[in-house]
Amino acid sequence: MKHIQIFFIIFIFFACSIFSPEDIDISEENLALADELWVEIAGYSEWSQYENWLGLQPSLDGTHGSHVQIWLNDSALTSIQNQKMQLSNYSILVKEGYNNSSGASLTGITVMKKITGYNTDSGDWFWAKYKTSGTVENAGKISNCISCHSSGDDYIRFVDFQ
Repeated sequence: MKHIQIFFIIFIFFACSIFSPEDIDISEENLALADELWVEIAGYSEWSQYENWLGLQPSLDGTHGSHVQIWLNDSALTSIQNQKMQLSNYSILVKEGYNNSSGASLTGITVMKKITGYNTDSGDWFWAKYKTSGTVENAGKISNCISCHSSGDDYIRFVDFQ
């Protein structure tokens, strides 16, 4: 069983890293949304974390690094606490990825924001991946994000709404 888990983690890491930055074509609209979102999440580390997912946690699959930390704006937190199967409009989740359990090796910041009408086929989530400097690496309807998160209720994988 452990070999299968290791293989799965390696496969996910490889699948998420085969595209070079040159392969990513971000529309001007999505780049503008990502830049606005970066400003909107300023100070996110002061936001709340879900009570069952506090602090640095082992990643579910290693895509964002071996460990992650997730913050939620008030809209997202309220939706999750009220066990809503669909998070409300303007919900924002910020995930920091780390290469180890010490939290000293931040590798990137990934954000998802619910925008009604943005992508009705995939829960209306707008995705943005940033370097630690805030530079946009990718933004929009990111197929890797959508396919990985589609297994969760409303594309949220760290909460079980059942």
